[in-house]
Amino acid sequence: MAEVTLKGVAKSYGRTPAVREFDLDIADEEFVVFVGPSGCGKSTTLRMIAGLEDITGGEIRIGDRVVNDLPPRDRNISMVFQNYALYPHMTVRENQAFGLRLAGRAKEEIARKVARASGILGLDPYLERRPAALSGGQRQRVAMGRAIVRDPDVFLFDEPLSNLDAKLRGQMRTEIKKLHEKVRTTVIYVTHDQVEAMTLADRIVVMRDGRIEQVGTPEEVYHRPVSDFVASFIGSPPMNLLEGRIVAEGDAPAVALSGGPVLPLGPGHARLPAGASVTLGLRPEAIAPQGMAGPMRRPFAFEADITLVEPLGGEALIFLALGDREMTARVFRPPARLAPARGVQFLVDLAEASVFDGGTGRRLGDDGAN
Repeated sequence: MAEVTLKGVAKSYGRTPAVREFDLDIADEEFVVFVGPSGCGKSTTLRMIAGLEDITGGEIRIGDRVVNDLPPRDRNISMVFQNYALYPHMTVRENQAFGLRLAGRAKEEIARKVARASGILGLDPYLERRPAALSGGQRQRVAMGRAIVRDPDVFLFDEPLSNLDAKLRGQMRTEIKKLHEKVRTTVIYVTHDQVEAMTLADRIVVMRDGRIEQVGTPEEVYHRPVSDFVASFIGSPPMNLLEGRIVAEGDAPAVALSGGPVLPLGPGHARLPAGASVTLGLRPEAIAPQGMAGPMRRPFAFEADITLVEPLGGEALIFLALGDREMTARVFRPPARLAPARGVQFLVDLAEASVFDGGTGRRLGDDGAN
């Protein structure tokens, strides 16, 4: 068990920076997920922690050791890859035991650790099978079992579910969550899938262009994104982002949307100057047709046209046109009659609104400051 600390970690390939001034403290037994679009540097950062990539600058600590110059085998980490990396000619038992055999561990110890890992992951019925006789989910469990038997200080997962179909990904997310509850070890997990990040993480590290954009709990990142980039990346469907300008509206400012209505902000935004260019962020679940909305703290009524309805069983996505803007609403338990229509009355909960600077994209706080 160990903390992981990265201070000013950087990686460049020639003159091309891949990771820039990365600072992060990961607590013992914490489950941290790196998430971001392709090319943001998340896998490169993970590989530097593992020792598979040399660092260009900065310092990496695992526990009380600086590991910058240590080879992977001396860092006491275990890594689970996207492609499983199983030996096809070995059985499940042999795959899990292989690393311990190479390390010269006693047969009794190997047998005990393989039995423990197989029990945790439900692999006992498959111990004598080879990888070709296993499903994708079972192969990934074998890869996790091979990591468990080493008793590592840190588990590293590099997009382990990318090769699985949607149903198996959901099942394996549950397996990984249960694994962390049983084997309380520090976990660093890389994914481009924000659903995985939201469901698995104690904290999420959102990356962009080799830098950390935001670090926080799933709730913090979802409800208080620090930038319009985070707001658009986290959430499915993503937050509605509407351009507008600040105007005076009684004692508090409001946002006049381009080609749309004027939406009043709370009194906590009183410092926002009139005329300032802003982006208003509204989560789809904060918008609903009248009669379908749940409880709202600060409801605001407006009229819009429904252009498309996507039924999803217990919920539906409603695409609506508001002036010259398109928005998405999400409603739960939608009526069967829901269909495209003109001049529909909607409610939006402005207590759930986020306001971002129109130039920098950074969140404007409740007092109007960055």
